[in-house]
Amino acid sequence: MKHSAEVQYKMELSPHVHSGITKDALMLKTFALMCVPAVAAVFAMGTGALVHIALAVGTSLVCHFLVYFAELHATGSTSYPTPASPLVAGMIVGLSMPIAAPYYATAAVAALTMLLFKWLQGRVFGRKYINPAAASKVLLLVTFTLLAGLSEGLLFHPHHLRLDMWTAAGFDRAISFYDGRVGLPAIESLILWKDHGWIGGASGLAVLAVGIGAVLWLKLKWRIVMSLMVVMGTLSVLMALITGGSLAGRLAFHLFTGSVIFMGFFMATEPQSTPLTEGGQYVFGAALGLGTFFLQQLNVLGGSILVLVALNLLTPQLDRIGMHRSYGHGGDR
Repeated sequence: MKHSAEVQYKMELSPHVHSGITKDALMLKTFALMCVPAVAAVFAMGTGALVHIALAVGTSLVCHFLVYFAELHATGSTSYPTPASPLVAGMIVGLSMPIAAPYYATAAVAALTMLLFKWLQGRVFGRKYINPAAASKVLLLVTFTLLAGLSEGLLFHPHHLRLDMWTAAGFDRAISFYDGRVGLPAIESLILWKDHGWIGGASGLAVLAVGIGAVLWLKLKWRIVMSLMVVMGTLSVLMALITGGSLAGRLAFHLFTGSVIFMGFFMATEPQSTPLTEGGQYVFGAALGLGTFFLQQLNVLGGSILVLVALNLLTPQLDRIGMHRSYGHGGDR
């Protein structure tokens, strides 16, 4: 067979997967979507939320430009040519911080996110194996707890340790904290409007709407979010049936707190640190739901980031689930 000399082949880098959108465009659209829960948080939680968000985004941008000019001077090239990705990283840090956190903690988490777990992790390993914002929070909280002691409420909040999440009466007392704080009953407050907890979870309903929009518009890893929510919802129903407590209360608490709904849509779907295969994504989301629910029952109410970081480390193994082998390799093909 003769081959024409004019035939040309277009070579592309692996993995030959294209979303139809550039990285910068994806980042800027993600940032725009996250502005919705950010605005809701300012209205629900006050100017403190705005300060946390501005501090996180500002610190991320300062770190970005420091690294940018240092790399440009040393090598003539940069890891992040534009500030689009740092903008998103900063917004995620700001929205994942508790409103009660000191401002210095927000700035420290943002700096660690950019310098250690985003830039240095990428330089050393060639990719991000763990979510930068989640890893930074875990590192900071564990370090502060070791230095200051458990009673200071850095990893565990002292009043959380006194909660009883295993009985109907204990659970009702736990969610009664939200009753009337923003002029709404506890269940409605958990879903619609709250002034406590993660800044990004001030309005669980707003995050849900924006998250669904992000899945449709930006093609986020919806299998992770879906399996997370299905597992959390199923366990909530089972716990309500076993204890005889409020079904609506269980669903509102376990699904609509910021450490679940914001984390699920905007942190657990981070492209590099979560599985690529469909099977791996289902398992990742289900395991994230199981671990988060269990920690909630143990009164570690922001413990989802601990589970997220642990699962990030297992992503290379989870990617083997559902991976299709090339023809002629393995088995008896």
